[in-house]
Amino acid sequence: MEETKPIILAIVGPSGAGKTMLSEYLKCELGLPPIVSYTTREMREGETDGVEHHFVDISRMPTKDRMLAYTKFGGHHYWADLVDVPETGCSYTIDEKGLMMLWDTHGDKFDIRAVLIKRDEGLIQVPKERKRRDRCRVRIEEAAYSLVIENNGELEDFLKEACKKIKILLQTFS
Repeated sequence: MEETKPIILAIVGPSGAGKTMLSEYLKCELGLPPIVSYTTREMREGETDGVEHHFVDISRMPTKDRMLAYTKFGGHHYWADLVDVPETGCSYTIDEKGLMMLWDTHGDKFDIRAVLIKRDEGLIQVPKERKRRDRCRVRIEEAAYSLVIENNGELEDFLKEACKKIKILLQTFS
């Protein structure tokens, strides 16, 4: 009998696209817990340690063999620890470099379902330095994603529609 692998719903998109908001919504609506990554960057106004990220010193960074994924983005390190992945599955907000590492390093251990959130750039309200940082992102062809979702309307509509599509995605191949 084949063992079922934990599902990781990897949520990717530009800064301000709604990744974290969607992850929190999925936690409430589907009981899909988010992985909270670690970062060496400073906490931004309105953030809470342990909610958006665990804000830590670089001395806390484990070796890559203990990481689920890793990326250096905007001059800061971001990672998740393998021990933080629940057996029941989870969502994980991640950038493209981290997603590629996740596929390459742990594609055999986890059922990775990648979701791209797209949003018209003119609708994104983020500070200029975060938009500038996004220019360093790598591009993954849309066909590589399990699901591509547009977030160009009302937030509530986006969350409900995305949740409906993700629920179907999570049931597929289970």
